Amino acid sequence: MRDIAVRGFINDKFNTTFGKGLFRRAVFNGSVELANPKEKYLVDYYSYADWQNTAKSDEQMAAVRKMQAAGVSEADDVYCSWILHYNPVSKVKTKVAGFSVYAPQTQELYICIDDPANETMEEWSLPTRLCKNTGANKPVFIATNVDLNATQ
Repeated sequence: MRDIAVRGFINDKFNTTFGKGLFRRAVFNGSVELANPKEKYLVDYYSYADWQNTAKSDEQMAAVRKMQAAGVSEADDVYCSWILHYNPVSKVKTKVAGFSVYAPQTQELYICIDDPANETMEEWSLPTRLCKNTGANKPVFIATNVDLNATQ
C-alpha cells in the first residue's frame, strides 16, 4: 500500500455564486498526496445529495449506486468527492475514476483512485484527525498512513 496524506480545508467560497443560479456547494476542498511515485490529486467534498447530482459518466453513476447500496445515502453528515489528478508543472487538472467519502462524525475517510495513466489503482480507509490550529491555508482535518514528521 502506498503512502498517502489527505488534507482537508474549509471552502472559503462555500455557497457563493459563480453565475446566475449557480452556487459553490463544496463544503471542504482538499489535496491527496501519494508517494512512490509521487502524485497529487484534488478533492472537493460535497454533501451526499449534491455529490450524487454531479455524476455524469457511467463510472460515476456506478460509484453512486455503490454508495447507495452501502447505505451512505441515508447517513447524516457524510461528504463525498470525485477525484482530479493535478499536474503541478502544467497546473492541469484531469478527471480520473474514483471517489472519496469523508465522515466527520466517525472520523473516517475512504478513498478509491483508479488512474492507470499515473499508475494509481488503490483504495484506502483511513482515520482522520482534526487539526488544532485552523485558519487561512491550514487544514481542518488530515488523514494519513505515514508519519508526516519523519524526514525522508
